[in-house]
Amino acid sequence: MTSYLPPIAKIACCTSTQLLDALVYLKLLYNPEVRGSHRLRLNPARNRGSPPTDIKWPCDDEDNDTQLIRSDTFERSYTIRWLIALVARMEDLLESIDDTQIESASTFHGPVHPETLMQQAASLLAICSGVSAAGTVERIFSFSSGDIGRINIRLTDIPLENEDYRSVGAQTWGGACVLAEMIVEHPEQFGLGFLTRENDTCGRRPLRILELGAGTGLVGLTAAKVLVASSAGRDCRATVVATDFYPSVLNNLRANIDKNFPGDPSDGTVTITSHFLDWSKLPAMPSLPELLSEPFDVIFGADIVYEANHAIWIKQCLERLLRGPSSSAACPLVATFHLVIPLRPTHLLEAGSIETTFRRMDDVPCEDFPELVIFSKETILCEAYRDGDGKRGCDVVEYLYYRIGWSRQSQD
Repeated sequence: MTSYLPPIAKIACCTSTQLLDALVYLKLLYNPEVRGSHRLRLNPARNRGSPPTDIKWPCDDEDNDTQLIRSDTFERSYTIRWLIALVARMEDLLESIDDTQIESASTFHGPVHPETLMQQAASLLAICSGVSAAGTVERIFSFSSGDIGRINIRLTDIPLENEDYRSVGAQTWGGACVLAEMIVEHPEQFGLGFLTRENDTCGRRPLRILELGAGTGLVGLTAAKVLVASSAGRDCRATVVATDFYPSVLNNLRANIDKNFPGDPSDGTVTITSHFLDWSKLPAMPSLPELLSEPFDVIFGADIVYEANHAIWIKQCLERLLRGPSSSAACPLVATFHLVIPLRPTHLLEAGSIETTFRRMDDVPCEDFPELVIFSKETILCEAYRDGDGKRGCDVVEYLYYRIGWSRQSQD
């Protein structure tokens, strides 16, 4: 890797294009994208009844050489020194010449503005400085919408613990990226736009949001930041609870929450916290922990079904945690569970368990006792890697997005 970067002493002689190429390489190395996280905008979500998509599934995400370089202490130390030198060079350049000169090829070699290079280098410097253990990756996710602006989330992915599959939440998966992006773009479709409504009976109590199998916390943190952005200047309150099971995953989740919401978690109108949750044991618990004792208006789950019994456990949890049908017609908020799962060829049975566990809304007679049903189902297609990332056979990843809630919205 050190042989790929221009020598520190020659940074001043490099063109902006050469420096940008080096930054792109470092980003791929130390801030790798999450597989299957880029939605195909030209292919809108389709129903499952549509013709099947020709999907090519990948092999390993990374080669061993890349992982070795990323975990090498010397390589990382040199990268940090190289980035510091680049930032210093760009700062000097910005102080010594004006924009007109920068745009001149005789003064600065290339079309990329020094400030752009400096910002990208500073971002990578923050990421590389936070990488300490082998297999640990610092990520910065950025989503935007016209209504609430840009939402930035900084996360740490940690290695699987002793290859234990139960600790898969230690890493960020594509389903969480897809769901987080959808939340930012259309918060009202996920019940988060509810905070902007006035004179609603439901508005007199805090909005409660739960994430099941939160992992690194991307979805819950995104929801919390969207609520903060949309509630600015309003007397609105909301509580976000991000849950998981595995100890190391929970510790990392707490650290990610602190990183994005430093200070006292009880301060402010929007709060977020983490909590232990064992799906298999919750249904039989005589009483719930305080944080889970009040029902939730919105529940999220991303890439959390990888065993056949997970769907059953999730349904049993929802029956206790999702707010039941309202007795007030004045409450416009429909309590909903939003679930995104990937269609992996090795886990098709597990993915299919959702539809064997939950009936469709149309299949439940309206006079029946309320039960949890599938409101809607959509298919979302994503690029496995942006522009293929040089990897063949890794074209498209397919996700299913379910909206699940009570078959009857009124107790009448």
